[in-house]
Amino acid sequence: MGLNSKINSLATRNDNVISSTPAFYAAAAATIFSITGGPVWIKLLVEYLDTAMTNATTTTITVGGVACDAGAVAINAGAIGSIVVSPLSANAKDASALAAQWPDATGVATQGGFGMIAGLGDIVVTFATVMAAADRYSLHIVYQKLSNASRIS
Repeated sequence: MGLNSKINSLATRNDNVISSTPAFYAAAAATIFSITGGPVWIKLLVEYLDTAMTNATTTTITVGGVACDAGAVAINAGAIGSIVVSPLSANAKDASALAAQWPDATGVATQGGFGMIAGLGDIVVTFATVMAAADRYSLHIVYQKLSNASRIS
């Protein structure tokens, strides 16, 4: 195996992380990222509170139109740095907290939380309620490429 092949092999075997810029979102669906170039294995979707949320809001996430959770869960824990982890299945999200074990017991029992294979498409977060003007939210994704051209951007 030549050097080029080894580099390409490593690029597809290693995990990639992409993070959105902290931003304010209205009560609507927002395309945060898009999958291009080929399929990916999404291993983790983490919603992050870059500021303390003053307005109560809930979110639901879809990847290529497929739901990544069983419904909305409040993301406004009030503390900066709180997270909500998507189960990447039909299971419910855990409550917003400063830390979360993942996969959780429900995920282990039902095969949820171990990832999602996705082809080309958008990663959309729907916010049920408008955030306060000063609030900031970001989405972080851990994924593995399944082809050299695959990427989330």
